[in-house]
Amino acid sequence: MTTFRIGVLAAICPILFLGAVHGQDTQVLCDFEDPAQLKLWEIGSGTPRLASEEPLQGKQSLEIAFDPKARYRGAYLNSFRLPKDWSAYDALVLDVLNPSQEPMDASLLVADRAWEESGGSYWNRHNSGRSFPPGRTEWVIPLRGLYRGEAGSRNNDIKRNIDPDSIVRIDFGFGGRGKTGRVVIDHLRLVKTATTENVWAFDFGPKDQAETLGWTPVSDGTQYNAERGYGWGPQGGTPWDGAARDTTFGCSLLQDFCEGGGYRFRVDVPPGRYCVTVWFENSGYWGGEQAKHRKRSISHNGKVVWNETRPDGQAHALYRFEEVEPIGVDLWDAYMAEELAKPATFDLDVAGDGLQLQFQADVAWGSKIAALAVHPAEDTEAAKWLAEQVQKVAAEFRGKALCLDPPAADFQPSPAWQSAGFVAWPVDIEGDVAPHATPTRSVSEKTTSTRRVSEKTTSTRSASEDSSHAIPDPQDLQLSRLALRGEFEPFCLAIRPLRDLGSCSLQLEPFQGPGSITATTSVVWYNTSRDFGRIAYHVRPHTLREQPAVDLRKDLTREVVVTALVHSPVPAGEYRGALRIVDPKGELLLRVPLELTVSSAVLDRQTDFLMGFFGLMPPDPVPAEERERILDETLRLLRSHGMNAVSGGPSLPVAGWNDGRPQIDFGQMDRFMERLKEHGFGRAINGYGGMRLAGLHDGYVQGATGRKVEEQSGLAYPEALKRAWQAVDAHARQAGWPLIYYAMCDETRVRQVAEEELKFMKLMADVSRAFPETLRTSGSYSVSFDRRADDPEDMLTWHQRFFEALDVSSLNNHDPTVMAEAEKLRKEIHIYNQGRTRYSFGLYQWSEYQKGVRARWQWHLNVLHGYQFFDLDGREPDTAMICYGRNQIYPTIHFERCREGAEDFYLLQTLARRIETLRAGGADSEELRAAEELLESATASVALNQRQPPEGYDADGMKRALVEALEGLQ
Repeated sequence: MTTFRIGVLAAICPILFLGAVHGQDTQVLCDFEDPAQLKLWEIGSGTPRLASEEPLQGKQSLEIAFDPKARYRGAYLNSFRLPKDWSAYDALVLDVLNPSQEPMDASLLVADRAWEESGGSYWNRHNSGRSFPPGRTEWVIPLRGLYRGEAGSRNNDIKRNIDPDSIVRIDFGFGGRGKTGRVVIDHLRLVKTATTENVWAFDFGPKDQAETLGWTPVSDGTQYNAERGYGWGPQGGTPWDGAARDTTFGCSLLQDFCEGGGYRFRVDVPPGRYCVTVWFENSGYWGGEQAKHRKRSISHNGKVVWNETRPDGQAHALYRFEEVEPIGVDLWDAYMAEELAKPATFDLDVAGDGLQLQFQADVAWGSKIAALAVHPAEDTEAAKWLAEQVQKVAAEFRGKALCLDPPAADFQPSPAWQSAGFVAWPVDIEGDVAPHATPTRSVSEKTTSTRRVSEKTTSTRSASEDSSHAIPDPQDLQLSRLALRGEFEPFCLAIRPLRDLGSCSLQLEPFQGPGSITATTSVVWYNTSRDFGRIAYHVRPHTLREQPAVDLRKDLTREVVVTALVHSPVPAGEYRGALRIVDPKGELLLRVPLELTVSSAVLDRQTDFLMGFFGLMPPDPVPAEERERILDETLRLLRSHGMNAVSGGPSLPVAGWNDGRPQIDFGQMDRFMERLKEHGFGRAINGYGGMRLAGLHDGYVQGATGRKVEEQSGLAYPEALKRAWQAVDAHARQAGWPLIYYAMCDETRVRQVAEEELKFMKLMADVSRAFPETLRTSGSYSVSFDRRADDPEDMLTWHQRFFEALDVSSLNNHDPTVMAEAEKLRKEIHIYNQGRTRYSFGLYQWSEYQKGVRARWQWHLNVLHGYQFFDLDGREPDTAMICYGRNQIYPTIHFERCREGAEDFYLLQTLARRIETLRAGGADSEELRAAEELLESATASVALNQRQPPEGYDADGMKRALVEALEGLQ
């Protein structure tokens, strides 16, 4: 019999632990009792002092006051002088006190000798971050699983984790940029885990996983043998290499997994009755890795001991939290305990051949095992230990998933609003109206009796931050907007109840005026919103949902959006409607007049500039029978939101070769191209996210698939590549396909990868020269030519070579040297991931266009990490423009902001085209010269790559000026 000893430590994440760490063996690295220990550290920012007031350990601790002018962190310290060999220990622990009442950001850097010897690059050291709640916390950093680079881009160059036996540097940073405050730290130590008896506990994940202290790590290669006493098999073998992943989400015990569907896991326990607990990981790492099963089960010796049925099957992750908002709930209870962290628990009898569990699901990735715990069913101490582990996992999650929102600001409603039981005020579509948003001041009855406050005067700041915005009383509240013919125009209203008002109906009085205008009424739903690498979050506006009522709960601010559709034939003039809010008893709470001024000008949406989002095809969890309908609805939404190009689509499969000729099925692609034309998308297609010639190469390199092509075709690879594209070109020209921007790289960060990609780019350059109407090579990266790089270890060297080889460079960061080089080499410049605001898609995008940029692509239309309506799971934040409901697609508020920006772009284009037409006809007038000056001034106010608006930017004010200038030229 082999009994595995497991630690009494709580399950912890790589950078968080909320309970006390008990160690068998501890080595103190620094306790700040001796002032000489300060010489171990270099203070990069902040003012340090040894503080004896309430020390965290011993007689004194290190306090660092933040420097609000520091470049990165308010407090930053690093050491190259600590002991190097940490391999005999399990974790590094630091006591941290956050004395403020708000969460505090922190960062960690760990580097080893391999980092030092490889040139000391960012991507070969460990970089991570976290947030600390107010009060005292033990920061526990497991020493196994310290990846190189970032959580979402790890071990790209040196292919192993940080070596704990050769640590050369460690950095701690505290406090965000510009923050004031302080941090107290103490008792930096290495600890080795203490153990207990009679529980078998396993943490599943990749070979380089961050090990949960005290739990036995299991990877896809952990094969059973009698000496080990546990593992996969022996019957059926082990899962494939790559079946184990780390999602980087949540707690270390549950964030990594090994797909065990169809495999058997054995544990040598003595005969008896046992309680078994299995945690599955259901969210996945990348999009598409969610658990998609309808049914899954666990068997013991051929008998099913546990099973689960999910009626939505693969769509479960889409719809699970569709009707849940993270407001007034505990996130662990609402999202984790009953779904993402809900275990499978069962008792069973074990004979002399040990515990042998077999996992089954009706689809792949349905049995992603995160953790397994086994203990004798009658052992109350073991059961108590496991229950404590679950409690500490929950506490760990709560400690990581900190809400970063401030409390609601104090405000004093006017007597009229107090009597109404709520406050309502105009807001802008750009403003983040959060649950805690309040009007910062109201207006007395005397000053508002004859005043109308319109949305035209609001800024793009948060509603809770606009101290200059006066709130009219109910009888004076009115929303006013200006629209061109051919655009959408949103009216936005924030409502903060002072008492519970119940489910109130939203009634729209139709617009009355010279013509007919249609409108919709939507309520903005909230969701969690996080940054990369952590799950501390804000609650932010998320989806817009057309609905007839809104639940108005005390102290919970809601936003209502009325969107007017002004068709091109609609006559110009003044239109008036109203939004009525009616309580559950049918009594009118508020009537808000809506005034819409429709200009005589028509918005011209014709432009040579391409704009769109990465992603297009409905994600895998969308039910198969719904995919065609969903794609049509998606294309309609893209058009109605101002987009004129798409990125992604199906791929062309090369099924094989016959006498040196490729066998390609064009049917699916032909149908796709026809669908695009039906919806008005006849422009070039960005090939990122699809549009691949599948079976011809691997990713962005020739790879093993390319070598196989040589064998199948009997041709040298360059010739086979050209013949395949020759066949595509012949069909594409006959069928009238648009040009494809064929993606060739994606933010390459490692030299060896760049070398292989450049080789393939040069091969594809010959193809694009041969078939220029069908494809042009493109790649996503950043580059500059402020210096000429030739060091092969400098990634700028490779990015400059990319620029020379590609037809189109789709750039994130870019500068005037890039535009000059593009003009010299006759290259085309696109930009990507520039922002999701009205400014970004409007004035900024226009300015980029005038400076030579020809297209922009933004991340992402429909990316899906983990559960769709929960942003704290999966590899990255959820940045999708649309979300899939059971009965409809919901646009997000960011999508609405991008539409407003796109319409600003088209307005600038409309005015520019009108000026050009008049000048071409020989016209000259004071109004024409003023319009030219206005347009030139707007364009010049934004520098190349200027992601933030210029000082004094007022989107609505700019729109009014442009419309006035345009009307003056008619």
